[in-house]
Amino acid sequence: MFLNGNRRMLKKMKYISDQEGILNRYMREKDHWQSHLNHTRKFIEEAFTDREIQTIAVLGSGWLLDCPIEKLSQRFKKILLADIYHPPQIRKRMQQFPNVSLQEVDLSGGAVEFAWNINRHKEDYLTTYYLDFFSPEIPALLFEPDAMISLNLLNQLDIIVVDHIKRRSNYFQKTEYDRFRKTIQEAHIEWITSKPGCLVTDVEETGISTGGESVHVPLVHTRLPEGRRNDQWIWEFDLSGTYTPNHKTIMNVKAVEW
Repeated sequence: MFLNGNRRMLKKMKYISDQEGILNRYMREKDHWQSHLNHTRKFIEEAFTDREIQTIAVLGSGWLLDCPIEKLSQRFKKILLADIYHPPQIRKRMQQFPNVSLQEVDLSGGAVEFAWNINRHKEDYLTTYYLDFFSPEIPALLFEPDAMISLNLLNQLDIIVVDHIKRRSNYFQKTEYDRFRKTIQEAHIEWITSKPGCLVTDVEETGISTGGESVHVPLVHTRLPEGRRNDQWIWEFDLSGTYTPNHKTIMNVKAVEW
């Protein structure tokens, strides 16, 4: 599941533009995001304080807006930042940390290539249960960490691959997509809970129209792990109405350490 620099696939599936969009939205919503970012950083900083952890992997590191990389680099012997794509700015910034490595890898367990290949087939090749054929694999990291941090990643693992399939095909129904999402998310939870870890994820998206009407969309399709430490908060994700026109968008966020 190493992507071998397949920039064409990542661009076509909108991984790179989506990542750029996150930074642009942060610049627009910076004041509204600060509470969420502070909560996330604090939760991560307080993880593993009573355990012998020397190496960690941060899954979904992105722009590191919500990751206290400076403090982590002082605490741990080795840190792996894993994501499907690392912006050049982050690659350059991380050069100052000799104990930090970067890896570009499909953390969805192979769903990226699976979705990419679906849209290379004609619809008469597909079957109603084609999405059920997906069998996740454990992502191969550069080294085996003592602990893993899943950083605002869980609900992102399925969103872009499903959106990509939908853009190219009207073949599948919502129930099929829901099973597909659940498979991806369950595999991620099973993988990261095989050792000490923590997870921060959006669990529900709420859109509030200018008229005050609310629409709630669940983003997690599996059970979160039981935690020795738990927290939750509200993320004012987009109050300008650029994410969903004429709507404010708020995320309900949960954090768990096990």
